[in-house]
Amino acid sequence: MKYFKLPILYYVIFIIIVVSTYISYEIYPMTSTQEKTTFIVTVLSLVVSTIAFYIAMKTYISIDSVNVITQMEGNVLENENYVISITSLLKDFPMTNPLEVEDAIFKKLKDIFTKKKSRTAIDFTDNLQYFIDIIIFFPALFKSENGRQQENFKNMETVLSLIEQRKKDLLSVSTGNLILIEETVKLINSVINYQQLISTKEIKMSSSLLDVRGTMLKNPVTQTVYFDYLGLFYNKKAMAILFDNLNLGKGDIFEIDRLKEVIQKMPSLDTESVELATMYLKESKKAFQHALENCKNDVMWEGFIKYNDARSTYFLKLVQPEYQGEDWNVLMNEAIIARGKLNYLIKDLYEKGASPTFLQEEFNYQEYLARLVKINILIAEDEDINDTLNISRYHAPQYTGLKNDRFIKKPYLGSNTKIRHYQEDILRKLDEA
Repeated sequence: MKYFKLPILYYVIFIIIVVSTYISYEIYPMTSTQEKTTFIVTVLSLVVSTIAFYIAMKTYISIDSVNVITQMEGNVLENENYVISITSLLKDFPMTNPLEVEDAIFKKLKDIFTKKKSRTAIDFTDNLQYFIDIIIFFPALFKSENGRQQENFKNMETVLSLIEQRKKDLLSVSTGNLILIEETVKLINSVINYQQLISTKEIKMSSSLLDVRGTMLKNPVTQTVYFDYLGLFYNKKAMAILFDNLNLGKGDIFEIDRLKEVIQKMPSLDTESVELATMYLKESKKAFQHALENCKNDVMWEGFIKYNDARSTYFLKLVQPEYQGEDWNVLMNEAIIARGKLNYLIKDLYEKGASPTFLQEEFNYQEYLARLVKINILIAEDEDINDTLNISRYHAPQYTGLKNDRFIKKPYLGSNTKIRHYQEDILRKLDEA
């Protein structure tokens, strides 16, 4: 049996009415039926008035509570001037051990999406924005090298379940002004879905990101995330066409031998595949351009977006040789400059000589990645290797001096095996030259 829990004030009022009625009955002389009738009517009127007062107060308090819970005015998701501070986010996770970073991130996310921490729509939007802000760290959480890839996906599923439940709770109260929350949650789910597919080396993308009504997103950071991942989605659609039609099999397409294979087989690509790949790559570049416009010169996002754009541009030029747009090499140089600048800024956060934190090392990895992918492409194309100022440094085909380049000569000490593999592959190619 379910009991209604009422505020103690109502019990006090009820007791006062009963006591007052009893005292009135005892001290008021009622000698006639008319007087008794008048007394009963008076008492009933008081009881009815009290009940009406209770219902009115309950309704008022409920409406006020709903207004407080669903109030969206001034929420961060609609703040067109919102920016993130990557330095502040890095300070939240200063650990050097990747497992400690993973535990801290998931503990934080699970905590902020409890009903207590996301009680109102404003609280919930703040926490959704925090989730969006740290999306940049997620690829590091789902790498196979950390040994906890599946466990981390399960942790993320728990977080997503908490988000979904809180969203349903809020939408059940009011749907009219909470549509932005629903679209943001859809974006978050789509990003995690993308990360899961990438972690399995799956090249064929699902279209969940297309379900997000991106034009409704107002916050520039959220828009940046949406358009960057939309560009990645179209990029992967194009890559799937190339892999299938050129019989490339599975593997890292930016290895030197794989790039040479793509270049060699590209003329055999049929007309329909050329048209589809061109369409997807152009859509990819268009999305990256939107992302770049929204990131408002944020050096961190600039490094990621231009790196992604450079890759799409390179393959667009391969698929459609007559393409006269941007130069992938210029875009890649701009990405490298942005990533290098960010790493210098991050380095200033920590004491000189201190061991790099796990997330700091991840940003170092991103710079290495962009530099070595650029070198791999130029070697595969048998072109001179230029620096970020577009000055030719190492000349094809011998590439004399490349072995002493600081990003080749010094073995990469981070946890990601891809960089060491690239370094070894480049050195092997130089020995064969």
